[in-house]
Amino acid sequence: MFGFSPGKIAVLAIILIVVIYGAKIVTRKIKVSDSDSDSGDENHVDTVYDSETDSYVVKVKDEQSDKE
Repeated sequence: MFGFSPGKIAVLAIILIVVIYGAKIVTRKIKVSDSDSDSGDENHVDTVYDSETDSYVVKVKDEQSDKE
């Protein structure tokens, strides 16, 4: 009744493969949708390296860079 035949083992293997790859696809889509929502983050602050203080400081939007 509960014997292991090659057909039952093959069906079980197929089911396991579908579940594993399905979970990978779902988690990958969730990560992509989470990273898309982070692009509009209001708490994002641009910083620039200040060689005088040897640290990073908040970039002022009106300030021109030295390269321009």
